[in-house]
Amino acid sequence: MTYQQLAEENYKRFCALEGSEYIASEYAIKTILRLVENFKAKNILEVGLGIGAICDSVLQYDKMKNLGLHYVGTEANGFCLDALQKNVIDFDTIELYSGVSEVPVQQFDLIIVDGADESFAKIASLCHKDTIIYIEGDRGPQTRSVKEIFPNAKHVNVITLKRNHEYAHGSSTPETYMGGGQLIFTDPTLGRKLFWFVEKVKSFTRRNIRDLKDMIK
Repeated sequence: MTYQQLAEENYKRFCALEGSEYIASEYAIKTILRLVENFKAKNILEVGLGIGAICDSVLQYDKMKNLGLHYVGTEANGFCLDALQKNVIDFDTIELYSGVSEVPVQQFDLIIVDGADESFAKIASLCHKDTIIYIEGDRGPQTRSVKEIFPNAKHVNVITLKRNHEYAHGSSTPETYMGGGQLIFTDPTLGRKLFWFVEKVKSFTRRNIRDLKDMIK
């Protein structure tokens, strides 16, 4: 099974679960798995686990590929904490904290932001020079905070031309595009700058195609 197939199957499963209105999009899950694969991320932090759509997908991918990932997550909401234990197949492997302020200082390869956190400024102490940050959806305040913390960061809003499935969560409909996210390389090397540039070109092209399609309607 490819990471794309895993993301599609797991997203569909989570869409049928209670509390799915706020889960990450299928495209976001695919993007995160692609980052894990391309950049060999081993130490991962997810800020705001929710009901588990992202972490379960990553942990299943970890098991499938025998990657030996270290997964740390934050969540304080009671409903979500109960849901995580039911929904996440390898829940016991998650190092769980109520917020970023409680996470022991260490350096993560990939930080996934899927929620708010009052201690977000601590994120700087959890990054090394090659850390990648992926912020699910728009989340303007978190994106601005990261760019302020890392003035040399390279940022791109990654989007897709694929539209939502009929079973998509929340207010999403088959007429709307799958949600994207904010991909940030905190202090990128040349190779990561090239990856960022390619993604920038893709997003620019896709946005123009979207605009053209809207004009034709």
